[in-house]
Amino acid sequence: MTMYSARRAYVVLGAALGLTLSAGPWAALPTPPAAADAAADAVRLADLPARPFTGHRGAGAYLAPENTEQAFAAGVADPAADMLEFDVQVLADGAGAIFHDLTVDRITTSSGRVADLDSAAFKALTIDARSWFGGTAANTRPLLLDEFLDEFAGRKALLAHPKDTAATRLVISEITRRGLGDQVRIQTFSRSDAVLAKNAGMQAQVLVGGTTQATTDTPAAIKADGLKYVSLWQGLPDATIRSYVAAGLTVSCYDVDRQYRRDQLYRLGVAGIDGNDPVYSRGATAAYRRTGDPFATMKYWYGHMSQTQNAANVSAAHRGSFTAPGWWSIPRGTSPLFVRQGWAVPPDPKNYVLHAWIRYDALGSDATRWAGVYFSGRYDHAFNDAANARNSGYTAILRQNGSLELYRKSPTATVLLKKVATPALKAGTIAKISIRVTATTVYARRYDVNGASVAATDGTYRGAYIYLGRAAAATAQGPGVSFDNVAFS
Repeated sequence: MTMYSARRAYVVLGAALGLTLSAGPWAALPTPPAAADAAADAVRLADLPARPFTGHRGAGAYLAPENTEQAFAAGVADPAADMLEFDVQVLADGAGAIFHDLTVDRITTSSGRVADLDSAAFKALTIDARSWFGGTAANTRPLLLDEFLDEFAGRKALLAHPKDTAATRLVISEITRRGLGDQVRIQTFSRSDAVLAKNAGMQAQVLVGGTTQATTDTPAAIKADGLKYVSLWQGLPDATIRSYVAAGLTVSCYDVDRQYRRDQLYRLGVAGIDGNDPVYSRGATAAYRRTGDPFATMKYWYGHMSQTQNAANVSAAHRGSFTAPGWWSIPRGTSPLFVRQGWAVPPDPKNYVLHAWIRYDALGSDATRWAGVYFSGRYDHAFNDAANARNSGYTAILRQNGSLELYRKSPTATVLLKKVATPALKAGTIAKISIRVTATTVYARRYDVNGASVAATDGTYRGAYIYLGRAAAATAQGPGVSFDNVAFS
């Protein structure tokens, strides 16, 4: 038996016994050629571009179930993600766990604190991604830190987020033991923990999550500790963000999921973007764009994000669900829900036709509530139907009572341009809508009922953003609706 085959045999035996290479006599043997080649080909922090994009909790928490093997595999395969972020906690037996929440309640079928579990109990958890992430996501098991690094270290630059000092020390120890210091950056809300990582020879990044923390972890304080990397919550005031840039720190921002905010941050001097949908946020290629809806895949496509969605809540109540191949659905309810369709970019914003089928699955208690299409949006702000919202574009709506209406929306007013009466909707009715935009006019037609239409001469807005959804209010229940055959021509 050769030295290398003996080493491989020990690895197999050790795995069966729950041991690692460092625990036995073969630890000192030379690295096999394949492992040496992998180390030579490893993606390092020095390989990051000047403006890197990081996939939050793996591929990005809107694209795959967070911190799972599926998420990291997708992130590795995604050219839009330069770095993959992952969360680390310490289990009761001292092992590292890849998990964000302090309890397992939200994303598994169990309950209780992560820190109270040992490795065996943690690995026995079921992440029921099919129920909370939806679509075709498969249920799975969580990853231990060792498992994660064995499979994914070196394949992309990594960003570790240990949740406390014990986890920080564990990550530092494991990264140092494996010789991955040039491939993994550590980020933490604790400046003292960041100093631990920096003193261990690692890249260390301070997270600043709000204005209160910004008064303590100031640019001057961070620099005084010998740190150079900082990641700021994107919702901090622009002047605060600019102050970290002006201090000469390397500044990233996290929770950046909208292109308008990305551009604002770039103008402030921010370099890195950490978000839940790096493909859409990056926007550098047309890879995510389609001229027809992707709903038949029953997977959430790039840029599919509602006005209230966040990484900790990706349920159907926030972004809809797939009820059957081809149909994407929003349930009946009392909260408005308009979801950006990032995949939908008109081939020419000044000249296009948008078609959509809207099925009224369940009528709301208020017949004046409606489903509709918000189109020609100038920016990808979260949709808000209030008259003083930041949206600038048009909304074509079809009320339950059959009224087809066309509105212009601006930051100061919502103006009714035209309306026409059509037959009232019944449960199961499929309304077929077409919207035509030219340089000077906007036009909407319901072509399933003899072509009832509304048109207006209005060339105010010609943006590229499209949203689908339905209106509701606390005292005005909106209908349950589904969309299919959404396409440009």
